[in-house]
Amino acid sequence: MTHRIMMAALAMFFLCSLTACGAAGQQDTGTADVPENSSYESVEGTQIKMITENTEVVITLNDSRAAADLVAMLPLELTLIERNRFAKGMTLPERLSSVEATTREYEVGDFGYWNAGPDLAIFYDDIYEQTIVEVIPLGHAETGAGAMANEAGTVRLELAEEEGARKSGNETGG
Repeated sequence: MTHRIMMAALAMFFLCSLTACGAAGQQDTGTADVPENSSYESVEGTQIKMITENTEVVITLNDSRAAADLVAMLPLELTLIERNRFAKGMTLPERLSSVEATTREYEVGDFGYWNAGPDLAIFYDDIYEQTIVEVIPLGHAETGAGAMANEAGTVRLELAEEEGARKSGNETGG
């Protein structure tokens, strides 16, 4: 009888250990644990500023959950990392959602997210046909991305002030 109880307890212990290992393995995948079909508030068209000591780039975000996650983190001060003479990277303090499609295609001005980092990147040159790793597109800078080539140190990411909000705030009634 004691042998059966010991075997049952040992089996329970191993079962619990395997369950815990499975849960830990799921957490280590690096993907956000948000269901793909759950809703989020779109930030499509929202503009953010990427500000260094000498450069300011305005990026228009797309309609992705990852972009919405980034906006929720702002403002951020991050360290710039050179990425093979065609992009500047920035490591985030936490991961963004990764349920969107990825790509290796890019154009100068594209702004993307690499989940394995978790890193952001702004592409300032088109010397390569593709990126080395797949990224989730977050948005695009129409102008100014090329100026990031010579930047180093820290960068500040913050929401850009909307023109309409600034104008209406300066108007006086009467």
